[in-house]
Amino acid sequence: MSGANAYAGLRPLFHALMKWLYLGGEKLHKDLINEIRETVKSEGGVVTLASIEKMKLTKSVIFEIFRMEPAAPHQYARAREDMVISSHDASYQVKKGEVLFGYQPLAMRDPKIFENPNEFIGTRFLGEEGEKLLKYAYWSNERQTVDPIADNKQCAGKDIVLLLARLMVVEFFLRYDTFTAEVGKNYTGSTVTVKTLIKATSIN
Repeated sequence: MSGANAYAGLRPLFHALMKWLYLGGEKLHKDLINEIRETVKSEGGVVTLASIEKMKLTKSVIFEIFRMEPAAPHQYARAREDMVISSHDASYQVKKGEVLFGYQPLAMRDPKIFENPNEFIGTRFLGEEGEKLLKYAYWSNERQTVDPIADNKQCAGKDIVLLLARLMVVEFFLRYDTFTAEVGKNYTGSTVTVKTLIKATSIN
């Protein structure tokens, strides 16, 4: 995890995670607390991979954070062959060797795909309809429904990034009920200064 790619990707990710958790508000915090603490309790009081996998709201919140603020928003590549790229409204011919540029926030805030696309909605990816939206989540340089392989340019650390993000949310809300923060921006993305932390009043 000490490599340049991991540092460059995870540093802004964790800042964005805390930013959007704060902006999500206390209602979201309470819902996360209920899910996280009840699930951990049912698993014998310990955090396991199995217990994390059961936390559907937590997973949805992470995907929504990635949608709002992907850690690596820009992608570049050269076309390996002639192709046609189509949007909702038009098609574009691309020649082999031409440089392509992708801007993830634009794609993942497409109003024809996502209702209220500029609004953070922690429950967006819940349920059957929510899971259908995962094919439009490109945070890892490929659809969320696709796995990294040698022949694609998807982030090889996709699964560990998801796990670390979910684990951070789980461990945070096992310890705290809510928090306040001051958010800002710098050249790497969001900045977050935690102002207050309210310790957990119960662990269910």
